[in-house]
Amino acid sequence: MGIKEIIKGHTLAFLAGGFALGLAAVAVFGVMMSFSGSPAFCGSCHIMKGEAATFAESSHRNLDCVECHLPHDNSVHYFVEKGRTGMVDVYHMVVRDYPAKVKLSPEGREMVSENCLRCHQATMSGVTVCMEGSDSDCLKCHIRMPHGSNHLEGGIKVE
Repeated sequence: MGIKEIIKGHTLAFLAGGFALGLAAVAVFGVMMSFSGSPAFCGSCHIMKGEAATFAESSHRNLDCVECHLPHDNSVHYFVEKGRTGMVDVYHMVVRDYPAKVKLSPEGREMVSENCLRCHQATMSGVTVCMEGSDSDCLKCHIRMPHGSNHLEGGIKVE
């Protein structure tokens, strides 16, 4: 009995098995994507321990890191940026050249500000001071939110 006869005789079983494997792969991918954006995952690296500790005490602690640190304009941009920043982080962890204090890049600052405005749109609709001109950098005034000014503060609480 050859492979063709086996496949022909068990077509439905092969299709069901393929479907089950596909569902399992999607589920595993979803769990990995969700966990890899969580404070538990991000804080597992030595360099991010302080950021994770201060974040855990902040008013934003119920959010995932990716809510602020990745773009949310479309899925393709989100996944490309998640992969790019993840590979950059892995590279720096492997070669052990992270600075003592993590600092946002100019692009990172812009992304965080866009996400502040995305979540706080209703609040910001009546605010003009921050929105003057084209420079809407939320971190100018709210730099210590939600990570605090040092590793001992635990962020700024606004509750």
